[in-house]
Amino acid sequence: MPQGDPNQGTLRVLFIDDEARILRALKALFRDLEVYTTTEPAQAPALAVQHNVDVVVCDQRMPDKLGVDVLREIRERHPRAMRVLLTGYSDLKAVLGSVNEGEVYRFVNKPWVNSDLRALVLEAGEISREAPAVATDQLSPNEQSVARSQVGVLVIEDDTTVQQRLREILQPHYQVRFANTAERAMQVLEQHETGVVISETATNHGADLTLMLKALKQYHPHIATVVITERANAQTVIELINEGQVYRMLIKPVRMGSCRLSIDSALGRYWKLKQSPKAVRRYGVTPSAQTLIAQNKLPNSLLNRIRSLPARLFGVGGVRI
Repeated sequence: MPQGDPNQGTLRVLFIDDEARILRALKALFRDLEVYTTTEPAQAPALAVQHNVDVVVCDQRMPDKLGVDVLREIRERHPRAMRVLLTGYSDLKAVLGSVNEGEVYRFVNKPWVNSDLRALVLEAGEISREAPAVATDQLSPNEQSVARSQVGVLVIEDDTTVQQRLREILQPHYQVRFANTAERAMQVLEQHETGVVISETATNHGADLTLMLKALKQYHPHIATVVITERANAQTVIELINEGQVYRMLIKPVRMGSCRLSIDSALGRYWKLKQSPKAVRRYGVTPSAQTLIAQNKLPNSLLNRIRSLPARLFGVGGVRI
């Protein structure tokens, strides 16, 4: 492991791909950085720890192991590293795994654009060094009790059957509030401290909710978003990773066990970030040009209200910021 302050010196990046030619291309692209490569995914977690890397870029489809599984192991063993998944295949299962297991920072399609990939890795490396990692989202029983008493869960869903199912699963354990429109959701967010937002990607009437979710994450990255949908496709999920940093993605019908685990973990993430606001930067997003154009179609009043929501984080000495 490198000696001295890990936040000093050249950024350290680990690239994992079963194709040596891809690794050669990446090493050339990042020749000004401290680059480590491997074609053996089983070696990657140990290499990440040994070299205390800042960023890991991993291919998804490899013969011996899937990229999401590699990134999950690296998250467990070396949580400081920012994780990027690189793939030429946008299959839904892989993308869902990158959300729910690897908790990737960004999802990049092959063939990549050199300038975009360089900018992403440099940004991720800077964040890795400046923002402390949240090693675990699990809360102690006492923390969990306090968090549940202070922080609410917002469900944005206009299907009454799904509402009832989520009410049965969540209401005995959390402060749950329901909204069937963006306007009602904003009222809840303005009036109540909300740490977790559960939402569909669209209403039954066809209204797109992803723009609101992306805007919420853009201005309030500490709020954890759990998407529960039956409309999932790979491209939508990739956009929600890259521009919405969605925390978990669940497919309907909703299962009690996975839903409870996801909400417990999401509430834990919010609570940990509330105590450590410097870590929030790890979950920030930058909207694409296409999303910014689409957001212009949203009412200005809605965007202004999202921007104006109180952060409810704690600064130095426990002071709210």
